[in-house]
Amino acid sequence: MKKIAIFVLCLGLGICSQAQTFEKGDRPGTIRTNSFLNDWFVQLGLDMSLQNPYGYNFAHVFPNGKTFGVDVAVGKWFTHQVGVRGKLNWENGIPLFENHHANWVAPFYHPGVNMDKGGYLAMYGDLLVNLHGLFAEYKPERTWHLSVYPRIGVNYNLGVSKGAILAGLGFLNTCRLNERWSLYADLAYIMTGSGFVGENESGGTGTGSNSNGYFSVGVGAQMTLGNRGAGAKTVNTNHFWDNWFLQAGLDMSLMNPYGTNFSEVFPKGKTFGVNVAMGKWFTPEFAVRGRLYWENGLIENKHLKWVPPTNHPEKNFSGGGFGAASLDALFNVTNIMAGYDPDRKWHTSAFVRAGVISHFEEGTGSPLGGVGLEQTYRLNDRLSLFADAAYQVTTSESSGGRGTGMKVAAGSNGFFDIDLGVVYDLGENKFYKTYLHPRQSQGGEGRNWSRFIVNTTASVGVAFGVKTALKKVVKEERPDHSDNHSFPSGHAAMAFAAATSLHKEFGKECPWVSVAGFGAATAIGIERVLSDRHHWYDVVAGAGIGMAATELTWWVSSRVTKQEKVAVGVTGNSVDVTIKL
Repeated sequence: MKKIAIFVLCLGLGICSQAQTFEKGDRPGTIRTNSFLNDWFVQLGLDMSLQNPYGYNFAHVFPNGKTFGVDVAVGKWFTHQVGVRGKLNWENGIPLFENHHANWVAPFYHPGVNMDKGGYLAMYGDLLVNLHGLFAEYKPERTWHLSVYPRIGVNYNLGVSKGAILAGLGFLNTCRLNERWSLYADLAYIMTGSGFVGENESGGTGTGSNSNGYFSVGVGAQMTLGNRGAGAKTVNTNHFWDNWFLQAGLDMSLMNPYGTNFSEVFPKGKTFGVNVAMGKWFTPEFAVRGRLYWENGLIENKHLKWVPPTNHPEKNFSGGGFGAASLDALFNVTNIMAGYDPDRKWHTSAFVRAGVISHFEEGTGSPLGGVGLEQTYRLNDRLSLFADAAYQVTTSESSGGRGTGMKVAAGSNGFFDIDLGVVYDLGENKFYKTYLHPRQSQGGEGRNWSRFIVNTTASVGVAFGVKTALKKVVKEERPDHSDNHSFPSGHAAMAFAAATSLHKEFGKECPWVSVAGFGAATAIGIERVLSDRHHWYDVVAGAGIGMAATELTWWVSSRVTKQEKVAVGVTGNSVDVTIKL
């Protein structure tokens, strides 16, 4: 009776309880929204989970897999179409919801132990997509809203002191009661590690990827925060079909299984691949992107050790490598922190990633989660360059085999993912249509791409010539004894020449370019030392040569162009240099 009474009380509180409302914009298909700090909401409710370990009959989930708990969540609707929500769930640890019949919550087949030790905690991140907003005209008076959401997060089982990554998919239905309060109902299916859901005497109940699932059902009340009528509103959303973009680039992953030394990532955990993505900016502050990438299937790394199958990692490449499908929620940090500027060219965004990863040789599938930063630079009205770096987490077997992860993969392993590529806007980007040539619109000259291309090429060429001459003169043996061309490092020389050139052209406008350029050059130098191709002083010397070559080249260029004796132009596939004698 106590359970029923508390359940009814929470529902009663909800009845004094609204989905997000907006105002229609000036053009069809648009709405008015406020800044990033507006349109937030909180939720409070009750939760029931139905644990279902792999291989067990769902008909027996009552009472073997049934648990109760509470939820609290904070979220924001960016538009009537998309929002985000962070949610905390405490399950099977509240005395009022006592359940000592749950056999399927770790420790497996020890009913009551999980609850006696405090149950388990879960933290979820949800990307909310309002189906009514996507497929029907926006109506402020609409009462019912149905949303679908992908979910990523982590859980921690107090019963066995283990945590695991999780991924899921769910539905949220809200009913607005007034301008501030709503009722909500949630239903999600979540995939997580087998050691978290339950493990049997022989070591686990999971699939080859160590994943099991459970349903989560929740009901409660939602309250909109703040004064909905405060502040001047602006139209900063567009029709659903506007502001879509495509991305394509090259990819490098640095696998780092649990318990391994990151200094050995080169070459044991290094792989290369390609990625493609498609997304949409809903506001200047928020976007959603679907991404696919294929790794270790095009460029072979014969020294790779940290991918499955554990005993024969070379089969990973011959079996097609591995791939991942993910959904990213992008937050434009520049616009959130500095305010929206339609003339801005540089943009830094943070993103949260949820998806699945599969190794084709083993045919496994595991949840994947991550966070990252992306930097973009707009070239013209359609094209931009991008670079992003993410840290991703997956189950132990997916990230390098049973031998490198925690037992039964209740633990998680991580790897870095680094991308470089181009972004192409499908149609006109209506947030940045005045953003094409801001320098020209202010009476400036715009960027001198010819100067940058020629100076960078010349800098790398000078560095190449100097390192080649020194190698022939010094003749120092490499650490791996392969030849006598160790001093100086040519890779470091050319990498630092290019990084210094990027810094001189873009560093004042966007320090992130300098950080990324010199960071990448430093990583190349470290890799050359770790792979026994160079001594540390070879790399330091190469870096000095590269930076000095760039400084010299840019100084000569500035002196020559000041006297207007040299004119540089780019036509078609050639660079034309005219010298006035």
